[in-house]
Amino acid sequence: MSGKIGILAIGHGSKLPYNKEVVTGVAENIAKKHDDFVVRVGFMNMDEPTIKDALQSFAGTGVTTIAAVPVFLASGVHITKDIPEILGIEDGNNQSSIQIDGQDVRIVYGKPLGAHELIADLVFERAREAL
Repeated sequence: MSGKIGILAIGHGSKLPYNKEVVTGVAENIAKKHDDFVVRVGFMNMDEPTIKDALQSFAGTGVTTIAAVPVFLASGVHITKDIPEILGIEDGNNQSSIQIDGQDVRIVYGKPLGAHELIADLVFERAREAL
C-alpha cells in the first residue's frame, strides 16, 4: 500500500457521553500503536464530529487513502445503508473518493467488528472479570 493512510473510526453516536468516549478511546489506542497512520473519529448522529466533518479533518495530513471502519459489533441498516450513503459509497461497492486539499482521496469502507476471535477473547475476559 502506497501513500499515507488515514483511519476513520466511525461510531453511532448517543445522547449519553459514554458512547463517544468508547469510540474515541478505540481511535486513541489505534493511534498510539500505529503512529504511521492518521487516525480520526466521526459519528453517524448525535455526537460531534460528524462523519463528514471527520473526513474533512484529514486536510493537511497528506493522506491518500482513508479506511473508514465502523466501531459497531454487527451489521445492520446503519452499516449497509446509512454510513455508506454518508461516505458516498454506492450499493455493491466498498469505496468512493472525496476531495481533500484539492486531491482525490480514496475512501475504503471496512466491515463491523463481528464475531472475530479477538472479540470472543474480550468477552471471555469480561466474563472472568465479572467472576
